[in-house]
Amino acid sequence: MRPFAIADFPSAEQYVRAKWAPILLRPILGSPEQVVVGVAAVNASGFYLERATDLFRLECLLGENAAVAILAASAGLDALQADLASRSIDALSDYRPAFSGIAIGELRDAEGESLQAVAKSWLATLSSLAHRESPAASKRTKTLADEPGDVSPQRDRLPILVLEYMKAKRPETDKFFSREIREQRPDSGNASEVRIDYSGSKIVANFGALLVSQHKRSVLRITKGLWDLKVDKDGERTGWTKRDHEMLIQHPPFNDPQFTQKQLDTMGEALRQLEKQADQEEIRLRSMHSVSEIGEHLLQRDAA
Repeated sequence: MRPFAIADFPSAEQYVRAKWAPILLRPILGSPEQVVVGVAAVNASGFYLERATDLFRLECLLGENAAVAILAASAGLDALQADLASRSIDALSDYRPAFSGIAIGELRDAEGESLQAVAKSWLATLSSLAHRESPAASKRTKTLADEPGDVSPQRDRLPILVLEYMKAKRPETDKFFSREIREQRPDSGNASEVRIDYSGSKIVANFGALLVSQHKRSVLRITKGLWDLKVDKDGERTGWTKRDHEMLIQHPPFNDPQFTQKQLDTMGEALRQLEKQADQEEIRLRSMHSVSEIGEHLLQRDAA
């Protein structure tokens, strides 16, 4: 074995200087609890965003609400990446959150072999959600964030059923529905893509079925719909158009004999949490029991 030589060690000239900051998720409104879900490193040559990959560990902290937090983290990081590409360091120093619950930590200086090395090193140091090789971790090849069956923001059938109901009553209303719904296209699964189900003359709406049998998945869809409505509403504030934005939820009655009391209680708690989220985002959330009820509501609103 040969002795070490000076040439084996990187020189100061080989290091890059960068500004870096942790990306924080604050999953519980009003709580000081926060976790690091990413680290961004930026300099004059570009940027690198390192994401925490073991988001499934949020289940330990949040239980059934972890799916919503994972979506918030993923969508927030997607939005930040686009902002970094557009505004570089200003995206960190003058952070403009696209979604509530995501924040930027203190902006600091660092040196490293590359922007990627700086971001990876600090994420590994700061985040309990950063991937670490271990016998237990290596056995889990699919994380909650990677499983489309559990957290995919795919649409349910409710928008199509509402479209069919309204077309039967008033055929010209189909133009208010998105092309994806009219043509029944599958979603791309891009968590950062803003999707609007219904864009009428007086009301903008997204639809979501709160399913007792698929509780986590349906809550995730509805939460994504709320955030999309918030983005669309914020965009309208700068223009002349001022329409109401509503999240329309269909769920079984709370005295439905098909379900156990425990299932109905779980659904009720989910609805209360969604109402809190809607209030926070300043979006009206309406809960209804049938497709016809939703359809009649929209027909009356846009006819008024």
